[in-house]
Amino acid sequence: MAHKLRKKPYRKFMRHVMKMMKKRIQEMKKRRTKQAEDEAKQLARENEAREKESRKKEARDKEAAKGDEFSIKRCISVINTMEVTKQEKTKAYAIFTKSKENRETFICASEQDQESALIWIRNEMA
Repeated sequence: MAHKLRKKPYRKFMRHVMKMMKKRIQEMKKRRTKQAEDEAKQLARENEAREKESRKKEARDKEAAKGDEFSIKRCISVINTMEVTKQEKTKAYAIFTKSKENRETFICASEQDQESALIWIRNEMA
């Protein structure tokens, strides 16, 4: 009988310990789940912000391309595909900055025939 009396408090203690351990494990799981959810929400917000910025940039680029298809930037990229000296390039830049008509003429001519556009720009330089 004495032997049974000793085991009861120990068993009671062990049940209590097991309950506490289960409780702590559940709390840890909750914390991990909450932390993972918070991280996922943060990543989603960051991705959304990146996508929003990307859409804004696309819209700006599209608007710029639509609004000014005869831009200096476009003229420079076209002249860079042609075989011209650096000195000719700098003179061409000056011609592009003079007027929109010069840029329009150059872009339209280069779309049809790059050699003719190059001859035209060299005549403008003279």
